Amino acid sequence: MYIEYEKFRIYPAAVIVTSMIGSLFSPVYASDVPRTQDFVVTAYYSPLPGQSAYFRGTYEDEITFNGQGIRGADGTGVYTGMIAAPPSYAFGTRIELEGFGVGTVHDRGGRIVEWGDDLHRIDLWMGKGEEGLARALAWGTRRVSGTVYPLGIEQMPQEKFSLDSLPADKAILATLPKMDSFILLTQAAFGDIGPAPRLLQSTLRELGYFGEKPTGEFGPRTQAALGNFLNDAGMEGDGSSVNDVIAAALTVAVSIKSENLPDLAIGLRRGHRGNSIRQAQKLLRFLGYYRGRTDGVFSSAFRDAVAEFQIRNGLVGSTADTAAGRIGPVTQAEILSAWKMKIVDLKSPALLLRMRIASGVQSGGWLPKKVLAMGDHGKDVKLLQSFLKEIGYLSFTDVTGTFGDRTRQALLQYQFDSKVVSSEKSRGAGVFGPATKAAAVKDIVAARWEDVRANGNAAL
Repeated sequence: MYIEYEKFRIYPAAVIVTSMIGSLFSPVYASDVPRTQDFVVTAYYSPLPGQSAYFRGTYEDEITFNGQGIRGADGTGVYTGMIAAPPSYAFGTRIELEGFGVGTVHDRGGRIVEWGDDLHRIDLWMGKGEEGLARALAWGTRRVSGTVYPLGIEQMPQEKFSLDSLPADKAILATLPKMDSFILLTQAAFGDIGPAPRLLQSTLRELGYFGEKPTGEFGPRTQAALGNFLNDAGMEGDGSSVNDVIAAALTVAVSIKSENLPDLAIGLRRGHRGNSIRQAQKLLRFLGYYRGRTDGVFSSAFRDAVAEFQIRNGLVGSTADTAAGRIGPVTQAEILSAWKMKIVDLKSPALLLRMRIASGVQSGGWLPKKVLAMGDHGKDVKLLQSFLKEIGYLSFTDVTGTFGDRTRQALLQYQFDSKVVSSEKSRGAGVFGPATKAAAVKDIVAARWEDVRANGNAAL
């Protein structure tokens, strides 16, 4: 939702991270004396790889919209006190913000504009990485009185700005959408340090393959643990990296909780009868070892099936071993593990296909990459309007490329129906931001998945 101030609109904290689109030509105010000015001050930051959270969900999306945040539009490297201002402010102009300090204009922004003479918008650089993002979110949008010192005047003050006085509570990052765990897993590779290896270690630890506390460092122990998982799952690979096939298998495996494992009694042996035997027969049939009747009788044929499973999995040396053909705790655990890996083998392809559909939707021009709100124009707005048309919130004639009130109302209704926002006063209401995009991706993927199920891969 826009925050309204009489004749102008500004974006809330949900869209504070503004684009860094430069302009090297700057008309200057015809003034050689300081002047007072009211400002709407928003904030931006420089994203870094490996953050725990991003405003737009991923590092790639962050830099696509904002740039890498390395230099301002005039070539100056980002630093504390850098300001992005409208083109009417010459590079080098200094602005004293009452109660905060003195900064210098070195940057521009696509939404850094003037609302007449009474109010101008500027962007204040808030730092790098998670700390910069947290500080920018905490700053939000503020109206601040200031003094403008045009370039070249004698009374030019020294820069004086400290980010230490501005809060950077990283707890606020928990409110942002996290990178999809499936995508994050595929980024884990030997030698890496960061959230991707940490997630891999946590996943392997939950599955019982990694016995240490996750460190986020992909070393030999992590490789060995992943290699053991791949071996048990009957998959190729040396454990040095995670591709989308392996990520799908890990995701399915970790989704199978212990309470969802089938019942399998221990102490079963030849001569026993009942439902426990019937359940054991179903499990061994599912795993391809038992081909007899599911009659609840521990027959010699079923004993042979149990013994065959034990021999193939290294639990006994031959059918002559005392434990051969009996289901004890070790054999029970191996049967349930084999069942789990069979489920992984059966379900992983469907999850992989669904994730590939999602990746195609996110990167294939189905939805805008930018945050959009009232007053925006262009092809990204058309993409949003086309999506809203396809799901019944707008008509064909509404696809104009201009984000007006009709588009905002349609988007609001979609946000309400998708439970992205609860009221027009909610953060992000009427704005196409990360949470709304996530809901839209989910809806498009669901529709494409139904097409695939109905028509096969040709629907892709």
